[in-house]
Amino acid sequence: MTTFTHHPAEDLLHFRLDGLLPPERTLIVNLATRTAILLSQSPTEATYLVAQQHFSPNSMRVLLPLLTAYPHYCAYETLLTGLFSISSDDARRLLLDTWEVAIRPIRRAISNLVVSLRVFGLCIRNIRGAGYLIEALTD
Repeated sequence: MTTFTHHPAEDLLHFRLDGLLPPERTLIVNLATRTAILLSQSPTEATYLVAQQHFSPNSMRVLLPLLTAYPHYCAYETLLTGLFSISSDDARRLLLDTWEVAIRPIRRAISNLVVSLRVFGLCIRNIRGAGYLIEALTD
């Protein structure tokens, strides 16, 4: 289950991502800098930086809905809405009318995101005909 909190003054989103990350780790997304930071808190309450990654604007527009949807998949429609700031109805219509054209920018953003997420031990799986799901990277 995704548990996240938003600190509006700092534009920070905190994601716990139960089942993807160990319980002592939190993924923090800084919206202003388009950066994600993976922090680990030790039993002594000390906090350590595990990994940090900067994202392109389109990668961040796709990452946020993926993280928010976890543990469920994120629908193509939701990803398209985030990428282009269009309504859900418009995204649905685009996908129905021009599937190949509409899906291309989503695939491009996802492919760029895949490489960046590896540093956090995460990957993205395509749920054919539905959307994408964020998962733990397997060896």
